[in-house]
Amino acid sequence: MTSISVVIPARNEERMIATTVRHALAACDHYRQTTQSGKDSCEVIVVDNASTDGTLSQLDAFLAVEGFRIGACAELGAARARNLGADLAFGTILVFVDADTLIPADALIQIVKSCGQRPAVAGFGSLSNLDGGVRSNLWWAFWNAVRLLPLARAKAMPALMFCTSAAFQTYGPFDETVAIGEEWPILAGLYRVSRRDVIYARHIVGRSSSRRMDQMAFGYSRTFLKYVWAILHRSGRIHYTDRIR
Repeated sequence: MTSISVVIPARNEERMIATTVRHALAACDHYRQTTQSGKDSCEVIVVDNASTDGTLSQLDAFLAVEGFRIGACAELGAARARNLGADLAFGTILVFVDADTLIPADALIQIVKSCGQRPAVAGFGSLSNLDGGVRSNLWWAFWNAVRLLPLARAKAMPALMFCTSAAFQTYGPFDETVAIGEEWPILAGLYRVSRRDVIYARHIVGRSSSRRMDQMAFGYSRTFLKYVWAILHRSGRIHYTDRIR
């Protein structure tokens, strides 16, 4: 039976983390029930990345839940938190979910089906609007379309990403020297070697928050330009700030 580990990096995410964890645990329960597998077939790991708000206190209610664990990553960086989660994980399939992204109940079932029996495979789902608003709808629709492009760097989306442990060992870890595109070694790296083994599972739709962009002046334009800079030059992948939670 395939085992799954859901890894959620979290830094100062007290607003969303409990809801995100509930959705991830519900997906684990659905996976166990559908596959009639035991409690060890699925786990959720939240890696706290030196939060200074109430993130950890929001997780207290889950400490007694089977299949839920907390890891601590003292050195800042989402890539470092994801890598630590992967080190802690027992799953043969690793699923990485952002702390402000909600996955559907059948997400893990669909991910296992997408991976099939291939030993080294990686992929990602699509994202939709969680908060409402025309701009947010257009934003996610645009980036979902961009990921269809036959380019290695277009295969990028750490907010709802998955890979087999074999693929992670071969092409990983996440690049800890950058703040944007840290997933490229895995997704783009595998895509360059074997395109058929990188899956864009568009039917697996996570709902993600746009609040950071909504709360910044010209937030969507500024974020778009930062992403373009990151694609064009490595310096754009390193110099990235995101203060709004």
